[in-house]
Amino acid sequence: MHSSVRPEVVLLLTTLDLNHPDTRQRPYHRDGRPFTRAERDLLITFTPEEKAAAIAQIELEGEWQRELDEMKDAFVDLLMKYFAKLPEGSVVSDAVAIMADEDYAEFERLAEIATAEDTLEFRALYEGS
Repeated sequence: MHSSVRPEVVLLLTTLDLNHPDTRQRPYHRDGRPFTRAERDLLITFTPEEKAAAIAQIELEGEWQRELDEMKDAFVDLLMKYFAKLPEGSVVSDAVAIMADEDYAEFERLAEIATAEDTLEFRALYEGS
């Protein structure tokens, strides 16, 4: 059976900025770029199935972002637990040096997750240049 959902249309729907001030005149991506003519022409052909797929994707992205934010908060809370025991001006390596083994394991797990987004962003911006 052939899928009636076109990924390129779902992608356009998920990047559509419904809050852009000029949205009544033309569609914009969430990053501020206006849709090209080809994108606009494709966008107006979306099906109910593609709209449903886009909504599901947006909900998944929102859930993922909430989980990531919770992990980042847990990462900061873990560090603050140890910074409270250290003199003012201490740095992360000072906190890590006095961590209990189980907290250190959690620190390593959360550090990888909490910094992944920033690391990917850094790589995208600087490694290709």
